[in-house]
Order: sequence, then C-alpha cells, then structure tokens
Amino acid sequence: MSLVGEERAKNKRGIWGWLNPYHYNLERWAYTFQRVTGVAVLLYLLGHLGDTSFFVGGPTGTGPSSSSWSFIGSIFENSFGHLILVLVVLVLTFHGVNGIRLILSEFGLIMKKPSGIEYPYRPKSLGSVQKSLVWVAIAAAVVAALWTYLVLFEGMG
Repeated sequence: MSLVGEERAKNKRGIWGWLNPYHYNLERWAYTFQRVTGVAVLLYLLGHLGDTSFFVGGPTGTGPSSSSWSFIGSIFENSFGHLILVLVVLVLTFHGVNGIRLILSEFGLIMKKPSGIEYPYRPKSLGSVQKSLVWVAIAAAVVAALWTYLVLFEGMG
C-alpha cells in the first residue's frame, strides 16, 4: 500500500479514529478539552442552581431549606469539597481562556494565510500564536487552580 493509501485508510477510521489519542496534535487536544470542559461547566451550573435553590429560607429558616443548608454545607466544607472547587476553577479557567482563543481564531485575527491543500493534509494556518494561546490557557488554568488551592486549603487570600 502506498503512503497516500495508508493516509487515506487512517482518515476513514470513523469514530475509532477520532478516539485514538496517538494521532492528536495540540489543537486537537484543545478542541477535545473545550468540549469536555463545556459539558463539565454545564453540569456544574445545573448542580449549583439545584443546591442553591435549597437555601431560599437561609440557615435559620423553617421547612426543608434549613436541613438542606447544613447538608449541603457538610458536603463542600471539607477537603473533598474544596478539591471539587479547585477542579471547578481549573475547568472554568481553561474553558474561558481557550474560548477567547477560539473567538480570535473564528474572526481570523490569529490565523495565518491559508495555503493550498496538499495531501496528506496538515493544517498550515494554525501557527505559533495559536499554539502559544493554548499553552496560555493551560498555564492560566493551573495558576488559577493553585491559587484556589492556597485559598481553600492554606487560608491564604
């Protein structure tokens, strides 16, 4: 089989080819994590809306909200709950900063001039600015998560 035939076979793997992490580049990983973090942000938002709806009466209120207040507080006011909040900050920061990169890319502000298509296709319009901004998103997420960790676990802030 020729090199062109092998490349075509790689591109026709369907969903299994999409799930194969060995053929990912940095932009593909960023694309995947943008989708995963988007779902995580949605799930967190739904959970957050649900748990805050229990707090309508406050901690001294009557009815189910007063017992819910102490139950929800007991879930998040410990090391496991703080770890969840650190992960939430990590996910939210990466999703937000990478989203800004995607917006700049969508408007063509950080793309190179497109070139002709040559098989096997390698995206040539994704330049060093794109790659640098992916690393900026990762670094910002890690710094925000570390700061959150210090605030929650070490009492700094």
